[in-house]
Amino acid sequence: MAPALAAIRARLGGEGRLAEGGRFFLVALGGLGIDIGLAWALIALAGVPDAVGAAVGFATATVANYVAHQLWTFREGSRRLSLRRFLAFVAVVGVVFAVRLGALAVLGAVLPGGGLAVPVRLTLAAGVSFLVALPLNRLLVFREPVA
Repeated sequence: MAPALAAIRARLGGEGRLAEGGRFFLVALGGLGIDIGLAWALIALAGVPDAVGAAVGFATATVANYVAHQLWTFREGSRRLSLRRFLAFVAVVGVVFAVRLGALAVLGAVLPGGGLAVPVRLTLAAGVSFLVALPLNRLLVFREPVA
């Protein structure tokens, strides 16, 4: 096995990763509630475009998720809030958000309209972005304690 692949598997595997994955999921689920709820309200009630509502919901949930991940999800590292780690988290969130917007654009073409189509589009796009969020956070953001 290539050394780089072995290093990635070691970071994603190991004892405690299942519990960590569960904590990540719970934080993500709470953040998703903030994200989708706020986005849906902005889109359905205020009439803002999908991308704007999604951006506001996503940004609000990002701050809440960083704090929860730093203090609770990734227990092996520092439990102190860190500007450096927050900025790394924001960079990963940027990638995850780009994935989300791409999925939202595709879903908007497949499931156009308002009403119930809005939360369905937002939830499916969030699901797609979740698939890249955990491995990127584990490998790039919460990989070691920050001084």
